[in-house]
Amino acid sequence: MSDHLGSAASPQQPTPYPDVNTVVHELLTSIQAILGAQLRGMYLLGSLALGDFHPQASDLDLVIVTVGTLSDETFASLRELHRRFDHSASAWATRLDAVYLPQEVLREAFPTAARYPILEWPGLLALEPLEGGWPIQRYTLREYGVVVSGPDPSSLLDPVNPDDLRQASAAIVERWRDQAHRDREWVAWLRQPDNHTFVVLTLCRLLYTLDTGSVASKPAAALWAERTLPSRWSGLIDRAATQQHATDDEPEDEVNTTLALLEYTYEHSQQWQVSSTN
Repeated sequence: MSDHLGSAASPQQPTPYPDVNTVVHELLTSIQAILGAQLRGMYLLGSLALGDFHPQASDLDLVIVTVGTLSDETFASLRELHRRFDHSASAWATRLDAVYLPQEVLREAFPTAARYPILEWPGLLALEPLEGGWPIQRYTLREYGVVVSGPDPSSLLDPVNPDDLRQASAAIVERWRDQAHRDREWVAWLRQPDNHTFVVLTLCRLLYTLDTGSVASKPAAALWAERTLPSRWSGLIDRAATQQHATDDEPEDEVNTTLALLEYTYEHSQQWQVSSTN
């Protein structure tokens, strides 16, 4: 897709956004001072890699690749670095996510129970396992990761099996469906406009991955879904893609339509799982 920055972007100016370039290089300098020779590379994922970045709303998603496992002392220093950044005047202080991974872990197809330094704002840097959707992030890193420092990410990890992407997508759908059926708080969370938009567009991306075995940006996946899915979903997807949502909670019928789309996506994932075992 032409809107991907890709790994060919200049490390000196890795993105078209000067303020983003400034902050990631400031972070790189601080991280280098702590990691030294253990720093293998630093990459941008998420919307900056996939081409749907919005400077006023999007997060910065960083993957920092290390040589070997970090010591407790190094982890503590990184935690303090991120704590200071969280309390800084930077416009990105509340919009930064990061994960620190040994380079050998990048080659693992699926995450294990092992824990790594992970930052998910508003939390502090903490030792946590990788999320189940990590194969999707691996694919994005290899195919579209934006280099801030280090080698082309395609040299650090093998191509991701399309069925690994489908399996990771099916797991996300199954977890959301279970929450929708069992957790009233999740449904209440879904009613919030920003969360509702996130779920609708993510369902489009999951359906795209289940169908194609690849990954698309949210706008590209929404466009694909409007052209591909039954017309009953067109209005819902269009409203999410164009940010047409309520000022308060989403109307009940809109939430119910989204839950029906979740069920549709779940059925699609089950069909793939059956076909993959035959």
